[in-house]
Amino acid sequence: MSHPTWSAQFDRSFVSIDFETATSAPYSACAVAAVVFENGAIVERHRSLIQPPRNEYDPFNISIHGITPSDTKSAATFPEVWRDLEALTQGSLVLAHNASFDMSVLRRSSEFYDYSPDAFAFACTYRLFKSHRPDLGEWKLNVLASQFDIALEHHDPVSDAEAAGKLWLLLSQVSRMGHKDMLERHGYRLGFFHILEYLPFSNAKSSRSRPSEHHRHVAASGVDPDSRLSGKRIAVTGTLASMPRQEVFDAILDAGGTPTTSVSGKTDYLVVGSINLAIVGPSRMSTKHRKAHELQQGGHPIQIIDEDGLHCLLANEPV
Repeated sequence: MSHPTWSAQFDRSFVSIDFETATSAPYSACAVAAVVFENGAIVERHRSLIQPPRNEYDPFNISIHGITPSDTKSAATFPEVWRDLEALTQGSLVLAHNASFDMSVLRRSSEFYDYSPDAFAFACTYRLFKSHRPDLGEWKLNVLASQFDIALEHHDPVSDAEAAGKLWLLLSQVSRMGHKDMLERHGYRLGFFHILEYLPFSNAKSSRSRPSEHHRHVAASGVDPDSRLSGKRIAVTGTLASMPRQEVFDAILDAGGTPTTSVSGKTDYLVVGSINLAIVGPSRMSTKHRKAHELQQGGHPIQIIDEDGLHCLLANEPV
């Protein structure tokens, strides 16, 4: 897969997006916003409600964004909504704050409906601010908006998307360098959204490029106290787009975790690779995926994450 190329226009012209979901399932999008910036100014704002599968909601999600089943009972489904926004992403850089969440919603919703969105390059303002301003200590959207006097109605998708775009513009001011130089300084590569050839926005190094002494130490001890995966047991199901299975296991070892081949009550994370739920259906999930769901229903704190989530954990960032 070719790496997405940087364009000088991305510094001040881009599209910022934000999704809200109805449940914990990443394919349950219930709202999306896209804010278009050209030469540093907002030229378009788009907000659409989306009817999630079966129009089902969790009370917790409603408490966060205030969107209810009655709001979306007559709304369009994900493919209809994204098809209208898709022209905005063509040739553009797409931004989001905590992009791993928004890209996961987009990917899983596309898979659920067997829809193939056009490809685009993307970046994450959360990760860049965390790398460039570690002194801030917290990098949530509402915290950064307050820190830099950006108006925000948190979890209103238009307001969230607009704030993320303004943070992107602010990055060049606080860093006194262009975004391309900033990406290179912190080792980031642009993400590439494609339903079949997905590349996360990340500066995580694969195990093949890490110091062998560190790898041997972690592999021997199984503990890396500075890692979110330290002492955690991680299983994988499905195919990951960014690296082969053995490299996944090596990267987990490097991060102080323990890769496992099965799911049990001792498993902390299940990483779910590319599975088209629209084709296989929930009743035909992999054995590991189904077991993890059963454990969750039984109260076990196992977390089911996708490839983006794994990359966040490997980079020692929250899912």
